[in-house]
Amino acid sequence: MTTRNGKIVPEETTTVGPDDVIEIRQVRHYDMDVIRKPARTVYATPDPVYVKTVMFDVNGQLEHRVEHFDAEGFIRYVEEAFVQSVVGGGVLRAGEPVVIGLSGGRDSVALLKLMERTRDRIPHVPMTSVTITGLPDWEEPATFAAARASAAELGIDQAIVTASDIERVFKMRRPFVEAMNSVVSGENRHLNMVVGHQVLRRMLENHAVETGAQTVAFGFNGDDLVASMVTWIMSGYRMGGIPVREIGGMRYIFPLYRITKKELMLYLELVAPELNRQGAPGRFTTGPQDRSMAYAMADHLYGLWPGVDYYLFESFANMQRYMFPFVEQKCRVCEGVYILQEGVQNPPDLCDVCEFFGAQGFS
Repeated sequence: MTTRNGKIVPEETTTVGPDDVIEIRQVRHYDMDVIRKPARTVYATPDPVYVKTVMFDVNGQLEHRVEHFDAEGFIRYVEEAFVQSVVGGGVLRAGEPVVIGLSGGRDSVALLKLMERTRDRIPHVPMTSVTITGLPDWEEPATFAAARASAAELGIDQAIVTASDIERVFKMRRPFVEAMNSVVSGENRHLNMVVGHQVLRRMLENHAVETGAQTVAFGFNGDDLVASMVTWIMSGYRMGGIPVREIGGMRYIFPLYRITKKELMLYLELVAPELNRQGAPGRFTTGPQDRSMAYAMADHLYGLWPGVDYYLFESFANMQRYMFPFVEQKCRVCEGVYILQEGVQNPPDLCDVCEFFGAQGFS
């Protein structure tokens, strides 16, 4: 609570004059030094390129443990984090075919580079990468070239999904790019990434079914998944597990869940800088304002509670054990399986995207 010259004032609108007496009283007592001046143990190294901080909670006492990494040490750290993630979490199962979404963006390219460089330490799985085209953002030259190069370096096949494939699966009456242009330029532009992500997911599933795979790998990083948890908490909608979720007989895995976006970018810059030159996000890969808010909240959480992802993901895994079982539904149009949401009206036998396409006359 704040007073100016003895009078209560709101902090947001108060202008302080040179002779004003300002008094600020803390309305809730907690130790601000926990945030401002936390206990630290620092493990330093000469010429660091990265500093990793994780907050440890031991019997209620908090300590920031800070490790400096030089270039070589940082590469080892990221690769070790990746190996432990996919092995310890049962993310990859030896011999089970995996379809990997390969947009050519930094995250998916980094995933393939990590699998290439750690192939002797992780379960061997038959892999196919799938690159989905049909929108200008998805075909940006540097991004598309990075997708081709990373698949070639790992020695795996790359399948290309085209707009005509999307139009077939979603039974569209109008060209996909025309429909998406209508979405991003109209009152439904907030659905841009909802539609885009569902299309990407459904096309990966479709390719998996065609090739006999039951596992689909996404390149979402730790920041992405923490931001998705912010949205989950604020909406109350159902969300599957992290780093593995099973819906409709398919396994969806997130092998990068222990690695942040910055770590992935720095890793690529150190081991394969030529794969780190993608273009900026375009109109089809830029989400609504609430998405930006979710990412900002995730960044704040990382800043206030370093290593918050470790706590959140373990907590969320525990919560999955006592949640009501999911109720699944299969879309009669695209045949994708989705989870019915409590407290909202679910259209019969239609996923949100196919319902939207139908209402707009796209399908």
